[in-house]
Amino acid sequence: MKKVLEFKAHDGEIEDIALGPENKVVTAGRDFQCCVWQRDQLVLRLRWDENMPGVPDKTYRYQACRFGTVPDQAEALRLYTVQVPHKRGRRPPPCYLTKWDGKSFLPLLTQPCGGEVVSCLSVSDSGTFLGLGTVTGSVAIHVSFSLQRLYYVKEAHGIVVTDVAFLPESRRGRELLAENEAALLSVAVDSRCKLHLLPPRRSFPVWLLLLLCAGLVVATILLLQLAFPGFL
Repeated sequence: MKKVLEFKAHDGEIEDIALGPENKVVTAGRDFQCCVWQRDQLVLRLRWDENMPGVPDKTYRYQACRFGTVPDQAEALRLYTVQVPHKRGRRPPPCYLTKWDGKSFLPLLTQPCGGEVVSCLSVSDSGTFLGLGTVTGSVAIHVSFSLQRLYYVKEAHGIVVTDVAFLPESRRGRELLAENEAALLSVAVDSRCKLHLLPPRRSFPVWLLLLLCAGLVVATILLLQLAFPGFL
């Protein structure tokens, strides 16, 4: 528990910190900055809105940052950040999720993640899912590939969700998951801990998809033959 490094990273409060490989650290502060450090040396400042010219400067601040692995890509790494409106109004703008390349720190994808202000972020062990908690007590699970929302419970807690964590994907964790794809624990200021289960997503077998395509082709030909008798 010996302190090995201390340096000033931001002006004011730091919202989140993520430890990465090669002694890299990412910090998100209330000063609108999200910084990548190599020990105490600044590597770069992230710009999530670089490709979003419609977003005015200093209307959003970084709330959370987390590293995650990439499924089926052992050497790849991703960084995920959450951007929330700096000021709240009657009709607040949406919050945003951004996925970054974990080595070059270039933005790969940004998607809105709802109008409720996000308070915390978690990434599953495999890097497949992202868990979000909000200041209004809601809980959501997104898939990391497209940042699409798969699960949502409005006001699962009566007040701010302070942390979310996925069940570890160890052997014991998989036994507890049973048939579910993921399990997320959420804790909040209401002194409650709740379990959220993501049921398996429905999928179609390849043979069924090919059969449907063949049927669509045959139906199209028959309709053309009826409309134009000399078609064939």
